[in-house]
Amino acid sequence: MVSGSFKKVLCGVLLWTAISFSAVLVDRVVASVNSEPILESDVKMGMLFYEGLTKRQVIDKLVEHMLLYQFLIGKGLQVPQELIDGTIQNIARANKTDLEGLARELAKENLTLQDLRRFLERELLATQGLMAFLGREIKVSDMEIELEKLKRGDIKVVRNIELLVVDKREGSKLVDVFKPSKPLEVIAKELGVNLERLRVSRGELVEVLDKEVWRAKVGDVVMAEDKDHIYIARVISEENTSQDKDIEEIKQEILLRKIEQRKQELIERLRKNSFVKVLQ
Repeated sequence: MVSGSFKKVLCGVLLWTAISFSAVLVDRVVASVNSEPILESDVKMGMLFYEGLTKRQVIDKLVEHMLLYQFLIGKGLQVPQELIDGTIQNIARANKTDLEGLARELAKENLTLQDLRRFLERELLATQGLMAFLGREIKVSDMEIELEKLKRGDIKVVRNIELLVVDKREGSKLVDVFKPSKPLEVIAKELGVNLERLRVSRGELVEVLDKEVWRAKVGDVVMAEDKDHIYIARVISEENTSQDKDIEEIKQEILLRKIEQRKQELIERLRKNSFVKVLQ
């Protein structure tokens, strides 16, 4: 049995789990992908790195990663040995040990540093390598960013308006001076009221006026009234405003979504064109 917590670092992420090993590990073939074997030791490593998955789920993930690994190898990609070495060093440091201590921990269950190295080579190429490969051919356009911001509500439509608010008791006077073609500034002076210039979003005005303002076209003059007031508004202009979200962050999120979609499409295609055998 391995006591305590075995800490792992994979692709720059520190993972923690408590691990209990079986007494004996026989390194047998549990699956194959295009005649390339997935071993019991690979599954055991997967149980460490893919926390919370069942053994069958781990095997399924290893099959997917083997498909991606083979595909990328076929494209001429490989994992630099220094990246694998650095990842193993990070795992050792995370466990507050050195390579010898890590080897002793693995040896308790007949696992070796070579088993770990083989697992990491496939894992890094199927994750980081795939991200780099797909990232070169997948682009995010400015239009996609703007649509994403709009979908999130990061872009808000506002209207600039001129507004007169007249007491209903002055209604007869308003009838005498009001003409749609007359500037509201002139009407305001004749009525002795203030002309307000506002920048508003949908829903920010009183309900009766809000409906008219957002129904109108730019340049239109609209009127509305409630129990106490008569409202006259001219729609001066309309614009879209951003709420200062990080453009690069939004772009990265879109890119990751597109990469994940392309990855699933690629796995599906590879499965159809590959011979996969699971022995349990």
